[in-house]
Amino acid sequence: MKNKCIVGRMSIIVEASNKFLTKKIRDERLPILQNHAALFDILPEDGSKLLFNEIASTWKISKSSLSDIINKYESQGLINKCMCSEDKRSVYISLTPEAVVIKQKLQVMEREFLDIILKDFGEDEKKVFEDNIDKALKNIIKML
Repeated sequence: MKNKCIVGRMSIIVEASNKFLTKKIRDERLPILQNHAALFDILPEDGSKLLFNEIASTWKISKSSLSDIINKYESQGLINKCMCSEDKRSVYISLTPEAVVIKQKLQVMEREFLDIILKDFGEDEKKVFEDNIDKALKNIIKML
């Protein structure tokens, strides 16, 4: 592991996170795919609606892919989709109460993974780590 550059080590963390979440989703028998967890993260827990285009932009996913994913979860009763009465081209998306439960379970899983990777960190180290991750993300956003 010492030979890997920092980008390689970050890739290992992402890969481990994805495997962890995939296993937990399967163990909990949640009716979603790991790579769709971001949708549940983006949509508000309080049931308020977001515009379809806003979700696509936030998630950085194509509209056609998002449409397929939304339709899948709408058919399962996890997503509500409604047309804007003023502008028929605008579609609003929200979580159903059943999906809010899934979102909460995903949040627990994410905290569990974070607890695992930060196990040997002191409280100050955890804060510094989080602050440094935030700084790195700001730098990435500036670069893009």
